[in-house]
Amino acid sequence: MAVERVLIVGGGIAGLATAAGLTRAGVECVVVESAMAWRPLGAGIILNANAMAALHMLGLAEGVASRGFRLGEGAITDQRGRDLARTNFRALAAEFGPTISIHRAELHAALLEGASTAKIILDTSVERIDQHPNGVKALLTDGREEYFDLVIGADGLHSRVREMTFGCIPPVYAGYTCWRFVAKATLPQSRMCEMWGRGKRFGVVPLSQEQFYVFAVANAAPGATDREQKTLEKIRCLFGDFGGPAPALLEALEAPNEVICNDLYSIPVGNWFEGHVVLIGDAAHAMTPNMGQGAGMGLEDAAVLVDELLQQCSVSDALSNYRARREDRVTWVHNQSRRIGEIAQVENAMACQARNAIIKMIPNCASNRALRKLVSQPI
Repeated sequence: MAVERVLIVGGGIAGLATAAGLTRAGVECVVVESAMAWRPLGAGIILNANAMAALHMLGLAEGVASRGFRLGEGAITDQRGRDLARTNFRALAAEFGPTISIHRAELHAALLEGASTAKIILDTSVERIDQHPNGVKALLTDGREEYFDLVIGADGLHSRVREMTFGCIPPVYAGYTCWRFVAKATLPQSRMCEMWGRGKRFGVVPLSQEQFYVFAVANAAPGATDREQKTLEKIRCLFGDFGGPAPALLEALEAPNEVICNDLYSIPVGNWFEGHVVLIGDAAHAMTPNMGQGAGMGLEDAAVLVDELLQQCSVSDALSNYRARREDRVTWVHNQSRRIGEIAQVENAMACQARNAIIKMIPNCASNRALRKLVSQPI
């Protein structure tokens, strides 16, 4: 075992999953989280078979699956709801395991339960990191100064650990913004679908038979969205020309505070570790959500890092192996997600017609091939 005492900066998906895996093996973990209190987080999330495999490696799959919804079918449609391509999650499950949709708050609760033996400190982050030959002295924002074998930066897109270790690496704006919410509705079929329009997409993911996670994406300049009101009128206007399940779900929205709005950014895949400091998840490689793999890659990072830290005798060997196992896979997913976004967010009317016609003509469209490639490869 390469470590006995670890500091994890960030109590999100990747951070808590890592804490769960390490504490399960007897490693002392301190998790610091800048939020003052745990609050209901986000909207929904999809955990493909590869993410569930990573959770299984960490001993967390059963607890997560019991809180989620097993997806049977997915589709890409045009904005009227006519199918362009379909994905049979049931067939994939027979080969590789289930695809689970889950409310982020439920996922967070399952991860917290798994990491219950870690020491978790809220309203706290890291102020300074001083590397030594055999570890790191970390000054926390609450004034404590402690020594750790390893510091893991799991603090997301705007990672403080990344900045302190590698300098300023500005996030790259994807060119579009996203509204997310959870709504209750009665729909004729409970399947995941993503509706592609002109520079806009409307996604629907069942969390149960009557509860749906919705994401609505539109091309926009960075910071152009009205963050205060997040007006329902604006969302309904932007996506009012969408058919299928969109009208019922937009009508189900009752208050602006039900909507989460974020511009979408990525971080170029670059440095992963330096000495006894390592990055995981969005802190290392935040990506656009077009493959639904942001959380999946973070969970894979956690599983592989835990595996290497427990297998190797030195931090240096563990981190070198971690990067070697992860870099090519993460880079491929990162690039694939960007390319899918470029195709899906096309605005020109003729280009959209051509795009839809090509997708409909190909029996096994690019997104299905990419998903099968992703879930079939070992972590």
